[in-house]
Amino acid sequence: MFKKGILLLAILVWSLALAACGSNGNRDTAASSPPASPPLSASASGESSGTPAGEALSGEITVWAHPYVSEEKASELKAFWNAVIQDYNAKYPNVKVKYEEIPWKEREQKILTAIASGTGPDVFYQIPDQVPQFANQGVLAPLDDYLADADLADFNEGALRAGNFGGKQYALPILQETQTLIYNADIVKAIGEDPAKLPTTWDEFNAWAEKAVSKGYYARDFAGAEACCNATLYPLLWQKGGDVLAEDGSVILDNEAGVATFQYIKDMYDKKWIPADSVSNKDQFPEFLSGKMMAIWGSGYTVNVLNEEKINYVIGEPLTDKVKATFGTVGMFVVSEKSKNKAAAAEFVKLLTNKENQEAFNKLTNYIPARKSAGSIHDGDEVMKKMTEIAAVSRPGIVSPVARTIMPKIQAEIAAMLEGAKTPQEAAGAAAQAVKDELAKL
Repeated sequence: MFKKGILLLAILVWSLALAACGSNGNRDTAASSPPASPPLSASASGESSGTPAGEALSGEITVWAHPYVSEEKASELKAFWNAVIQDYNAKYPNVKVKYEEIPWKEREQKILTAIASGTGPDVFYQIPDQVPQFANQGVLAPLDDYLADADLADFNEGALRAGNFGGKQYALPILQETQTLIYNADIVKAIGEDPAKLPTTWDEFNAWAEKAVSKGYYARDFAGAEACCNATLYPLLWQKGGDVLAEDGSVILDNEAGVATFQYIKDMYDKKWIPADSVSNKDQFPEFLSGKMMAIWGSGYTVNVLNEEKINYVIGEPLTDKVKATFGTVGMFVVSEKSKNKAAAAEFVKLLTNKENQEAFNKLTNYIPARKSAGSIHDGDEVMKKMTEIAAVSRPGIVSPVARTIMPKIQAEIAAMLEGAKTPQEAAGAAAQAVKDELAKL
Protein backbone atom coordinates (compact mmCIF):
# COMPACT_ATOMS: atom_id res chain seq x y z
CA MET A 1 0.00 0.00 0.00
CA PHE A 2 2.87 2.35 0.78
CA LYS A 3 4.32 1.77 -2.69
CA LYS A 4 1.03 2.88 -4.15
CA GLY A 5 1.32 6.05 -2.07
CA ILE A 6 4.75 6.73 -3.53
CA LEU A 7 3.32 6.36 -7.03
CA LEU A 8 0.69 8.94 -6.14
CA LEU A 9 3.29 11.24 -4.64
CA ALA A 10 4.33 13.05 -7.79
CA ILE A 11 0.68 13.73 -8.57
CA LEU A 12 0.12 15.06 -5.06
CA VAL A 13 3.12 17.39 -5.33
CA TRP A 14 1.79 18.99 -8.48
CA SER A 15 -1.75 19.09 -7.17
CA LEU A 16 -0.59 21.12 -4.20
CA ALA A 17 1.43 23.20 -6.64
CA LEU A 18 -1.80 23.91 -8.51
CA ALA A 19 -3.29 25.33 -5.39
CA ALA A 20 -0.34 26.89 -3.74
CA CYS A 21 2.15 27.92 -6.38
CA GLY A 22 1.24 26.84 -9.85
CA SER A 23 4.60 26.22 -11.46
CA ASN A 24 8.31 26.51 -10.96
CA GLY A 25 8.80 29.07 -13.70
CA ASN A 26 10.14 32.59 -13.29
CA ARG A 27 7.52 35.05 -12.01
CA ASP A 28 6.84 38.66 -11.11
CA THR A 29 5.83 40.02 -7.79
CA ALA A 30 4.70 43.51 -6.95
CA ALA A 31 2.77 45.53 -4.49
CA SER A 32 -0.45 46.86 -5.81
CA SER A 33 -3.68 47.91 -4.24
CA PRO A 34 -6.24 45.14 -3.60
CA PRO A 35 -8.29 44.19 -6.65
CA ALA A 36 -11.26 46.44 -7.19
CA SER A 37 -14.66 44.94 -6.45
CA PRO A 38 -16.20 43.17 -9.45
CA PRO A 39 -19.79 43.84 -10.50
CA LEU A 40 -22.14 41.48 -8.71
CA SER A 41 -25.45 42.55 -10.16
CA ALA A 42 -25.77 40.70 -13.46
CA SER A 43 -29.11 39.16 -14.28
CA ALA A 44 -29.82 35.81 -12.73
CA SER A 45 -30.38 33.71 -15.83
CA GLY A 46 -31.43 33.46 -19.43
CA GLU A 47 -30.15 34.56 -22.79
CA SER A 48 -29.72 38.23 -23.48
CA SER A 49 -28.52 40.47 -26.24
CA GLY A 50 -25.08 40.14 -24.65
CA THR A 51 -24.87 36.44 -25.57
CA PRO A 52 -24.19 35.55 -29.20
CA ALA A 53 -26.71 33.21 -30.81
CA GLY A 54 -25.47 29.66 -31.34
CA GLU A 55 -25.14 30.05 -35.10
CA ALA A 56 -23.33 33.38 -34.75
CA LEU A 57 -20.18 31.86 -33.27
CA SER A 58 -17.85 29.78 -35.41
CA GLY A 59 -14.21 28.87 -35.77
CA GLU A 60 -11.97 27.07 -33.30
CA ILE A 61 -10.84 27.49 -29.69
CA THR A 62 -8.12 25.67 -27.80
CA VAL A 63 -8.54 24.87 -24.10
CA TRP A 64 -5.62 24.00 -21.83
CA ALA A 65 -6.21 22.46 -18.42
CA HIS A 66 -4.36 20.18 -16.03
CA PRO A 67 -4.52 16.75 -14.31
CA TYR A 68 -6.72 17.73 -11.37
CA VAL A 69 -7.10 14.12 -10.19
CA SER A 70 -4.96 11.05 -9.56
CA GLU A 71 -4.26 8.52 -12.30
CA GLU A 72 -7.03 6.33 -10.95
CA LYS A 73 -9.60 8.98 -11.87
CA ALA A 74 -8.04 10.19 -15.12
CA SER A 75 -10.73 8.53 -17.24
CA GLU A 76 -13.46 10.22 -15.21
CA LEU A 77 -11.81 13.61 -15.71
CA LYS A 78 -11.61 12.94 -19.45
CA ALA A 79 -15.31 12.06 -19.46
CA PHE A 80 -16.05 15.35 -17.69
CA TRP A 81 -14.27 17.38 -20.37
CA ASN A 82 -15.96 15.41 -23.14
CA ALA A 83 -19.35 16.18 -21.60
CA VAL A 84 -18.55 19.90 -21.28
CA ILE A 85 -17.44 20.10 -24.90
CA GLN A 86 -20.53 18.17 -26.03
CA ASP A 87 -22.80 20.60 -24.14
CA TYR A 88 -20.94 23.56 -25.58
CA ASN A 89 -21.26 22.23 -29.12
CA ALA A 90 -24.97 21.64 -28.61
CA LYS A 91 -25.24 25.40 -28.04
CA TYR A 92 -22.51 26.51 -30.45
CA PRO A 93 -22.34 23.83 -33.17
CA ASN A 94 -20.05 25.82 -35.45
CA VAL A 95 -17.20 26.14 -32.93
CA LYS A 96 -14.59 23.40 -32.82
CA VAL A 97 -13.11 22.89 -29.35
CA LYS A 98 -9.60 21.48 -29.10
CA TYR A 99 -8.83 20.31 -25.57
CA GLU A 100 -5.32 19.59 -24.30
CA GLU A 101 -4.19 18.50 -20.85
CA ILE A 102 -0.80 19.95 -19.91
CA PRO A 103 1.25 19.02 -16.83
CA TRP A 104 1.52 21.25 -13.78
CA LYS A 105 5.30 21.40 -14.01
CA GLU A 106 6.51 24.62 -15.62
CA ARG A 107 2.99 25.29 -16.88
CA GLU A 108 3.29 29.04 -16.39
CA GLN A 109 6.30 29.37 -18.67
CA LYS A 110 4.72 27.00 -21.19
CA ILE A 111 1.59 29.15 -21.39
CA LEU A 112 3.48 32.44 -21.67
CA THR A 113 5.84 31.06 -24.32
CA ALA A 114 3.01 29.60 -26.38
CA ILE A 115 0.93 32.77 -26.23
CA ALA A 116 3.93 34.91 -27.19
CA SER A 117 4.54 32.70 -30.23
CA GLY A 118 0.91 32.80 -31.30
CA THR A 119 0.32 29.10 -30.63
CA GLY A 120 -1.12 29.37 -27.15
CA PRO A 121 -4.55 28.42 -25.84
CA ASP A 122 -7.67 30.54 -26.03
CA VAL A 123 -8.79 29.32 -22.59
CA PHE A 124 -6.52 28.32 -19.71
CA TYR A 125 -6.34 27.97 -15.92
CA GLN A 126 -5.12 30.58 -13.41
CA ILE A 127 -4.92 31.13 -9.65
CA PRO A 128 -5.25 34.47 -7.81
CA ASP A 129 -1.61 35.53 -7.62
CA GLN A 130 -1.17 34.83 -11.34
CA VAL A 131 -4.08 36.95 -12.57
CA PRO A 132 -2.48 40.34 -11.69
CA GLN A 133 0.81 39.23 -13.25
CA PHE A 134 -0.74 37.98 -16.48
CA ALA A 135 -3.16 40.91 -16.70
CA ASN A 136 -0.36 43.39 -16.06
CA GLN A 137 1.57 41.84 -18.96
CA GLY A 138 -1.42 42.14 -21.30
CA VAL A 139 -1.88 38.37 -21.56
CA LEU A 140 -5.51 38.22 -20.37
CA ALA A 141 -8.65 39.48 -22.06
CA PRO A 142 -11.23 41.21 -19.82
CA LEU A 143 -14.49 39.26 -19.76
CA ASP A 144 -16.82 42.11 -18.77
CA ASP A 145 -18.31 42.58 -22.25
CA TYR A 146 -19.39 38.93 -22.31
CA LEU A 147 -20.99 38.72 -18.86
CA ALA A 148 -24.30 40.56 -19.39
CA ASP A 149 -26.26 37.31 -19.11
CA ALA A 150 -24.02 35.65 -16.49
CA ASP A 151 -25.28 34.90 -12.99
CA LEU A 152 -22.34 36.49 -11.20
CA ALA A 153 -24.29 36.86 -7.97
CA ASP A 154 -24.27 33.06 -7.62
CA PHE A 155 -20.49 32.99 -7.26
CA ASN A 156 -18.99 33.18 -3.79
CA GLU A 157 -17.97 36.82 -3.60
CA GLY A 158 -14.38 36.20 -2.55
CA ALA A 159 -13.89 33.65 -5.32
CA LEU A 160 -15.22 36.00 -7.98
CA ARG A 161 -13.15 38.88 -6.63
CA ALA A 162 -10.00 36.76 -7.02
CA GLY A 163 -10.38 37.05 -10.79
CA ASN A 164 -10.81 40.82 -10.74
CA PHE A 165 -7.89 43.18 -11.22
CA GLY A 166 -7.90 46.91 -11.82
CA GLY A 167 -11.69 46.93 -11.86
CA LYS A 168 -11.92 44.39 -14.69
CA GLN A 169 -13.14 40.80 -14.46
CA TYR A 170 -10.49 38.60 -16.07
CA ALA A 171 -11.54 35.18 -14.78
CA LEU A 172 -14.48 33.07 -13.66
CA PRO A 173 -13.83 30.63 -10.80
CA ILE A 174 -14.56 26.92 -10.87
CA LEU A 175 -13.06 25.77 -7.57
CA GLN A 176 -11.98 26.88 -4.14
CA GLU A 177 -9.36 25.05 -2.17
CA THR A 178 -8.00 25.39 1.31
CA GLN A 179 -5.01 23.94 3.12
CA THR A 180 -4.48 23.05 6.74
CA LEU A 181 -2.61 20.60 8.97
CA ILE A 182 -3.86 17.01 8.71
CA TYR A 183 -2.91 14.77 11.62
CA ASN A 184 -2.11 11.06 11.82
CA ALA A 185 -4.66 9.99 14.43
CA ASP A 186 -2.60 6.96 15.49
CA ILE A 187 0.44 9.14 16.26
CA VAL A 188 -1.75 11.60 18.15
CA LYS A 189 -2.85 8.72 20.37
CA ALA A 190 0.75 7.50 20.67
CA ILE A 191 1.83 10.82 22.19
CA GLY A 192 -1.04 10.64 24.68
CA GLU A 193 -3.38 13.14 23.07
CA ASP A 194 -6.96 12.96 21.82
CA PRO A 195 -7.57 13.11 18.02
CA ALA A 196 -10.96 14.69 18.80
CA LYS A 197 -9.26 17.63 20.54
CA LEU A 198 -6.65 18.90 18.09
CA PRO A 199 -4.56 22.03 18.68
CA THR A 200 -6.13 25.36 17.72
CA THR A 201 -3.30 27.66 18.86
CA TRP A 202 0.45 27.82 18.39
CA ASP A 203 1.01 27.13 22.07
CA GLU A 204 -1.11 23.97 21.94
CA PHE A 205 0.61 22.74 18.78
CA ASN A 206 4.04 23.49 20.24
CA ALA A 207 3.27 21.30 23.26
CA TRP A 208 2.20 18.47 20.97
CA ALA A 209 5.32 18.96 18.82
CA GLU A 210 7.58 18.47 21.82
CA LYS A 211 5.74 15.25 22.71
CA ALA A 212 5.98 14.00 19.13
CA VAL A 213 9.73 14.57 18.94
CA SER A 214 10.24 12.91 22.32
CA LYS A 215 8.51 9.82 20.90
CA GLY A 216 10.67 9.78 17.77
CA TYR A 217 8.28 11.50 15.34
CA TYR A 218 8.52 14.68 13.34
CA ALA A 219 5.84 17.20 14.31
CA ARG A 220 5.04 18.39 10.77
CA ASP A 221 6.46 18.93 7.29
CA PHE A 222 8.12 22.04 5.85
CA ALA A 223 8.88 21.82 2.11
CA GLY A 224 11.54 24.51 2.03
CA ALA A 225 12.88 23.71 -1.44
CA GLU A 226 9.50 24.11 -3.15
CA ALA A 227 10.01 27.89 -3.32
CA CYS A 228 6.34 28.27 -2.46
CA CYS A 229 5.62 30.54 0.48
CA ASN A 230 1.89 29.82 0.23
CA ALA A 231 2.57 26.43 1.80
CA THR A 232 5.36 27.43 4.18
CA LEU A 233 5.86 31.01 5.36
CA TYR A 234 2.64 32.84 4.55
CA PRO A 235 0.17 30.89 6.73
CA LEU A 236 2.47 31.21 9.73
CA LEU A 237 3.08 34.89 8.97
CA TRP A 238 -0.66 35.62 8.79
CA GLN A 239 -1.31 33.66 11.99
CA LYS A 240 1.32 35.80 13.71
CA GLY A 241 -0.54 38.90 12.56
CA GLY A 242 1.96 39.81 9.85
CA ASP A 243 2.02 40.03 6.07
CA VAL A 244 4.36 40.73 3.18
CA LEU A 245 2.68 43.95 2.08
CA ALA A 246 0.60 46.51 3.94
CA GLU A 247 -2.64 47.80 2.47
CA ASP A 248 -0.78 50.80 1.07
CA GLY A 249 1.63 48.50 -0.77
CA SER A 250 4.61 49.06 1.52
CA VAL A 251 6.79 46.09 2.48
CA ILE A 252 6.27 44.96 6.07
CA LEU A 253 7.79 41.47 5.90
CA ASP A 254 10.59 42.44 8.29
CA ASN A 255 8.43 44.07 10.95
CA GLU A 256 8.08 42.57 14.43
CA ALA A 257 5.57 39.92 13.34
CA GLY A 258 7.71 39.00 10.33
CA VAL A 259 10.91 38.54 12.32
CA ALA A 260 9.02 36.53 14.94
CA THR A 261 7.70 34.23 12.21
CA PHE A 262 11.20 33.66 10.79
CA GLN A 263 12.34 32.90 14.34
CA TYR A 264 9.51 30.38 14.77
CA ILE A 265 10.56 28.53 11.62
CA LYS A 266 14.17 28.46 12.83
CA ASP A 267 12.99 27.12 16.20
CA MET A 268 11.02 24.34 14.50
CA TYR A 269 14.14 23.34 12.60
CA ASP A 270 16.53 23.53 15.56
CA LYS A 271 14.14 21.54 17.77
CA LYS A 272 13.81 18.89 15.04
CA TRP A 273 10.05 19.38 14.77
CA ILE A 274 10.57 19.40 11.01
CA PRO A 275 13.00 17.11 9.12
CA ALA A 276 16.65 18.03 8.64
CA ASP A 277 16.12 18.10 4.86
CA SER A 278 13.52 20.87 5.12
CA VAL A 279 16.03 23.16 3.40
CA SER A 280 16.38 20.96 0.30
CA ASN A 281 13.26 18.78 0.15
CA LYS A 282 10.29 19.73 -2.01
CA ASP A 283 7.98 17.17 -0.43
CA GLN A 284 7.96 15.21 2.82
CA PHE A 285 4.74 13.30 2.27
CA PRO A 286 6.55 9.92 2.39
CA GLU A 287 7.43 10.57 6.05
CA PHE A 288 3.76 11.09 6.82
CA LEU A 289 2.61 8.06 4.81
CA SER A 290 5.19 5.85 6.51
CA GLY A 291 4.11 6.92 10.01
CA LYS A 292 7.11 9.09 10.88
CA MET A 293 5.32 12.43 11.02
CA MET A 294 2.44 13.68 13.19
CA ALA A 295 0.99 16.27 10.79
CA ILE A 296 1.16 17.11 7.09
CA TRP A 297 0.24 20.34 5.32
CA GLY A 298 -2.48 19.31 2.89
CA SER A 299 -5.75 19.89 1.09
CA GLY A 300 -8.76 17.98 -0.17
CA TYR A 301 -6.52 16.27 -2.68
CA THR A 302 -4.27 15.06 0.15
CA VAL A 303 -7.39 13.58 1.71
CA ASN A 304 -8.04 11.62 -1.49
CA VAL A 305 -4.60 10.00 -1.26
CA LEU A 306 -4.94 9.31 2.46
CA ASN A 307 -8.28 7.63 1.86
CA GLU A 308 -6.76 5.44 -0.86
CA GLU A 309 -3.86 4.60 1.47
CA LYS A 310 -6.27 3.92 4.35
CA ILE A 311 -4.38 6.26 6.69
CA ASN A 312 -6.18 7.06 9.95
CA TYR A 313 -6.25 10.86 9.83
CA VAL A 314 -8.09 13.88 11.26
CA ILE A 315 -8.42 17.40 9.84
CA GLY A 316 -7.01 20.18 12.01
CA GLU A 317 -8.21 23.73 12.44
CA PRO A 318 -5.99 26.53 11.10
CA LEU A 319 -3.81 27.53 14.03
CA THR A 320 -3.95 30.89 15.76
CA ASP A 321 -1.23 32.92 17.37
CA LYS A 322 -2.80 36.36 16.95
CA VAL A 323 -5.02 35.58 13.92
CA LYS A 324 -6.79 32.47 12.68
CA ALA A 325 -5.75 32.12 9.06
CA THR A 326 -4.54 29.72 6.39
CA PHE A 327 -3.83 29.55 2.70
CA GLY A 328 -6.53 28.68 0.20
CA THR A 329 -6.66 29.36 -3.47
CA VAL A 330 -9.29 29.85 -6.16
CA GLY A 331 -9.05 27.97 -9.47
CA MET A 332 -10.25 30.04 -12.42
CA PHE A 333 -10.43 30.00 -16.18
CA VAL A 334 -9.41 32.93 -18.34
CA VAL A 335 -9.32 33.97 -22.00
CA SER A 336 -6.10 34.92 -23.77
CA GLU A 337 -5.81 38.47 -25.05
CA LYS A 338 -4.18 36.93 -28.14
CA SER A 339 -7.23 34.75 -28.85
CA LYS A 340 -8.68 35.24 -32.31
CA ASN A 341 -12.05 33.99 -31.06
CA LYS A 342 -12.59 35.75 -27.74
CA ALA A 343 -16.39 35.60 -27.81
CA ALA A 344 -16.42 31.83 -28.34
CA ALA A 345 -13.72 31.39 -25.67
CA ALA A 346 -15.65 33.54 -23.19
CA GLU A 347 -18.82 31.53 -23.78
CA PHE A 348 -16.85 28.33 -23.09
CA VAL A 349 -15.58 29.75 -19.77
CA LYS A 350 -19.14 30.70 -18.80
CA LEU A 351 -20.50 27.25 -19.58
CA LEU A 352 -17.56 25.50 -17.90
CA THR A 353 -18.17 27.40 -14.66
CA ASN A 354 -21.96 27.05 -14.52
CA LYS A 355 -23.72 25.29 -11.64
CA GLU A 356 -23.94 21.85 -13.22
CA ASN A 357 -20.32 21.72 -14.28
CA GLN A 358 -19.12 23.08 -10.93
CA GLU A 359 -21.01 20.27 -9.22
CA ALA A 360 -19.54 17.59 -11.50
CA PHE A 361 -15.98 18.96 -11.45
CA ASN A 362 -15.72 19.51 -7.70
CA LYS A 363 -17.40 16.26 -6.80
CA LEU A 364 -14.79 14.47 -8.90
CA THR A 365 -11.76 16.49 -7.77
CA ASN A 366 -12.77 16.97 -4.12
CA TYR A 367 -12.52 20.73 -4.21
CA ILE A 368 -15.06 23.29 -3.04
CA PRO A 369 -17.42 24.81 -5.64
CA ALA A 370 -17.11 28.53 -6.30
CA ARG A 371 -20.89 28.84 -6.84
CA LYS A 372 -23.28 29.07 -3.91
CA SER A 373 -25.89 26.95 -5.71
CA ALA A 374 -23.38 24.08 -6.02
CA GLY A 375 -22.31 24.16 -2.39
CA SER A 376 -24.37 21.16 -1.29
CA ILE A 377 -22.34 18.57 -3.22
CA HIS A 378 -20.28 17.68 -0.15
CA ASP A 379 -23.24 17.35 2.22
CA GLY A 380 -22.74 14.17 4.21
CA ASP A 381 -18.95 14.25 3.75
CA GLU A 382 -17.64 15.43 7.12
CA VAL A 383 -14.08 15.95 5.85
CA MET A 384 -15.11 18.18 2.96
CA LYS A 385 -17.62 19.93 5.17
CA LYS A 386 -14.70 20.77 7.46
CA MET A 387 -12.61 21.97 4.52
CA THR A 388 -15.49 24.18 3.39
CA GLU A 389 -15.65 25.75 6.85
CA ILE A 390 -11.89 26.36 6.82
CA ALA A 391 -12.24 28.16 3.49
CA ALA A 392 -13.89 31.01 5.40
CA VAL A 393 -10.52 31.94 6.98
CA SER A 394 -8.38 31.16 3.92
CA ARG A 395 -6.34 33.75 2.04
CA PRO A 396 -5.19 33.44 -1.60
CA GLY A 397 -1.56 34.38 -1.10
CA ILE A 398 -0.12 37.76 -2.05
CA VAL A 399 -2.33 39.08 -4.83
CA SER A 400 0.01 41.28 -6.82
CA PRO A 401 1.44 41.49 -10.34
CA VAL A 402 4.78 40.34 -8.96
CA ALA A 403 3.63 37.80 -6.37
CA ARG A 404 5.34 34.94 -8.16
CA THR A 405 8.96 36.08 -8.30
CA ILE A 406 9.32 37.02 -4.66
CA MET A 407 8.51 33.54 -3.38
CA PRO A 408 11.78 31.82 -4.42
CA LYS A 409 13.72 34.82 -3.18
CA ILE A 410 12.01 34.68 0.23
CA GLN A 411 12.46 30.92 0.45
CA ALA A 412 16.18 31.36 -0.32
CA GLU A 413 16.51 33.62 2.71
CA ILE A 414 14.67 31.07 4.86
CA ALA A 415 17.11 28.41 3.65
CA ALA A 416 20.08 30.61 4.52
CA MET A 417 18.61 31.08 7.99
CA LEU A 418 18.04 27.35 8.54
CA GLU A 419 21.59 26.61 7.39
CA GLY A 420 22.90 29.09 9.98
CA ALA A 421 24.22 31.68 7.53
CA LYS A 422 21.81 34.38 8.72
CA THR A 423 19.87 35.19 11.86
CA PRO A 424 16.06 35.34 11.64
CA GLN A 425 16.24 39.15 11.71
CA GLU A 426 18.86 39.20 8.94
CA ALA A 427 16.90 36.74 6.83
CA ALA A 428 13.65 38.67 7.26
CA GLY A 429 15.43 41.91 6.37
CA ALA A 430 17.02 40.40 3.28
CA ALA A 431 13.70 38.91 2.20
CA ALA A 432 11.99 42.28 2.62
CA GLN A 433 14.70 43.94 0.54
CA ALA A 434 14.25 41.34 -2.18
CA VAL A 435 10.55 42.20 -2.30
CA LYS A 436 11.36 45.91 -2.55
CA ASP A 437 13.78 45.22 -5.38
CA GLU A 438 11.10 43.37 -7.34
CA LEU A 439 8.60 46.15 -6.78
CA ALA A 440 11.11 48.69 -8.08
CA LYS A 441 11.15 46.87 -11.44
CA LEU A 442 7.52 47.70 -12.15
